[in-house]
Amino acid sequence: MQRAGGSYYVVVIEDLAAQRIAASGTLLVERKMLHGCGTVGHIEDIVVASGQERKRFGQTIVTRLLAISAAVGCYKTILDCDDSNVAFYEKCGMTRRAVQMALYAPKQ
Repeated sequence: MQRAGGSYYVVVIEDLAAQRIAASGTLLVERKMLHGCGTVGHIEDIVVASGQERKRFGQTIVTRLLAISAAVGCYKTILDCDDSNVAFYEKCGMTRRAVQMALYAPKQ
């Protein structure tokens, strides 16, 4: 199943027998000032339910999100991941690039 809401796309794989979500992922499309106000796709929240691993659901979700990003005209698609997940995303056709920086808000 795929749903769109403006610049927000969610892809879900359902386990109909168990009546639950087996995997999901999100694509956020951001307009940039660069590249003639082009768009960049941000893949977020790739999740595979416990017990659903090794069924290629994660790869299916990422491949579909990359296709959506291309279809809506994104000039690039990026994501952040831990070093332990780099090999998985390389299997999906992505390449390592740049460094992520973060600043977390203090807990209140």
